[in-house]
Amino acid sequence: MSAATVARPGPSLSSLVRGGGAVWVVVAVMVVWLSAVRGGGFWSTGNLAALLSGAVVLGLVALGQHIVVLTGGIDLSVGSMVTLTSLLTAVLINGYPIRTVPVVVAIVLIGALMGGINGSLVSIAGLPPFIVTLGMLYLVSGVALTVSPTPDGRVTSALTGFATSTFGPVPAPFLVLLASVVVIWALLTRTAWGRHVFAVGGDQHAARAVGIGTTSVLMRAYVVSGTLAGLAGVLLAARTAIGSPTAGTGLELSAITAVVIGGTSLLGGRGSLLGTMGGVALLSLITNSITLLQFPSTLTDLIRGLIIIAAVAVFVVKRKE
Repeated sequence: MSAATVARPGPSLSSLVRGGGAVWVVVAVMVVWLSAVRGGGFWSTGNLAALLSGAVVLGLVALGQHIVVLTGGIDLSVGSMVTLTSLLTAVLINGYPIRTVPVVVAIVLIGALMGGINGSLVSIAGLPPFIVTLGMLYLVSGVALTVSPTPDGRVTSALTGFATSTFGPVPAPFLVLLASVVVIWALLTRTAWGRHVFAVGGDQHAARAVGIGTTSVLMRAYVVSGTLAGLAGVLLAARTAIGSPTAGTGLELSAITAVVIGGTSLLGGRGSLLGTMGGVALLSLITNSITLLQFPSTLTDLIRGLIIIAAVAVFVVKRKE
């Protein structure tokens, strides 16, 4: 038998994880299990709408985190950015319809500005992303508490109406997430900048040696992350109707979890957008199932912790292979 006729081995667990398919297998298993346990309740229009709505804010933040991690960095400040932008949205609008559009635009720009500060410190000053974004986390959280230490402000009925409107079981904000996924996918796969993101994450020194502007690539990555966090803050305020100085607490860790279990390497240069969205779907399913099955809400963090440890263990094994 010639070498050409030897059957090629099927895809390994390593390649399945790397391509983002493994997490979707887990999602499918969870859907089947929830259908068997609470079929009617799980597939009800109300529960599906709640499930998809719950994925929007995390999904937007995870998209930004995905890009930053691909460059070999990390953004620990996205949760506090969502907190501040959500609070500012409610406080600045404060029930006045005429303020809605200018405030929403301003808030998204504020998110981009905060991302730009992170990007400048990382790409120009050469500071470690972990330290920069950790400092930004505390700085922005402090600003949010200075703006208001208690829930304050309120959005308009137009924003809350958008947040609660649906097309069948699909909430309107979920369409914003889908549009954002398409845009980020196009940027990563159809532009030179997207190719440079992977190159910089794979080996920044080699990327610089072949003429890639690493400073610009890193700067734009953090700006995109901040912009998506600002948009997430607006949608969170629209959903809750008021601003809260603690609304985005823990989102940065959830976003990192979604990225990691989706197969993106924390070392940068390798990852799948499909996998990251699978991570978002899995975390949203976990939260939804705990509510649906009336389990104690304290189990959410416990399960997330177990999942991220298991995901990291898979990568350690893969690196050893």
